[in-house]
Amino acid sequence: MEWPLAIESLVYTKRVLDSIKKLTQLSQAKSTDKGSVELYHSILKDIGETDLLLEAFLRYLFINTPLKKKETVHRLIDELLKKYQSPLEGKRVNLSKSYEEDLPEIIIPDEPLKYILNAILQYGVKAVTSHGDMECSTRSLLFQGEVSAGQKGLRKDERYIEIKVVFSAYKKRVRLFGESQGGHPDEPLDLILRLAEEVVRKNQGIMEFKTDEKSEKAFISIRFPSERREVVYYQPIDQYLN
Repeated sequence: MEWPLAIESLVYTKRVLDSIKKLTQLSQAKSTDKGSVELYHSILKDIGETDLLLEAFLRYLFINTPLKKKETVHRLIDELLKKYQSPLEGKRVNLSKSYEEDLPEIIIPDEPLKYILNAILQYGVKAVTSHGDMECSTRSLLFQGEVSAGQKGLRKDERYIEIKVVFSAYKKRVRLFGESQGGHPDEPLDLILRLAEEVVRKNQGIMEFKTDEKSEKAFISIRFPSERREVVYYQPIDQYLN
């Protein structure tokens, strides 16, 4: 029996057993016959032992059959895009996605990655022009070129995952990330992006911000090494036992 079906079968049996237990307890409470009360007590004892055995089997299946972690990057992007759906619709922005199929997992943990993606999307949603375009894309690539000044974190012949957000933006509204501000303090959104860049670098990644004056588009991309190992996770078992 495969794991999902085995789990469903055991959970179903456990629920039926729980119903029988409640019915038996109700009958025991109403009974005045000593022999019946003792019988109900014996039945409840057997039900309790069987329930413990079923739970043991469930825990055994969970701990011995972990699930393969996959599509983490796409799942996180989609979750955050739902958060910004309303402001994007309010600005009549045409949102598109271009995801690489079977994208490998990424080395950065979920929470730091979610923080970085949220900062990038927050910036993009505020900066994108009304009736403009925004695209979120992903791809895996093997870095084989020469490392430039802005790519110090990259290592030759290592596979990377790139996440890119491209959006319509006027040059006067979006400054090239990292350029001198002439002594003026950063705007709040600029600071948010700089904090995100710090988290990127601390997790072995690089972040780039470019603008194209001709197309009036801004590009924010992050790259992290892909995970070489197969990553697994365990579902919380209590959701099946309650």
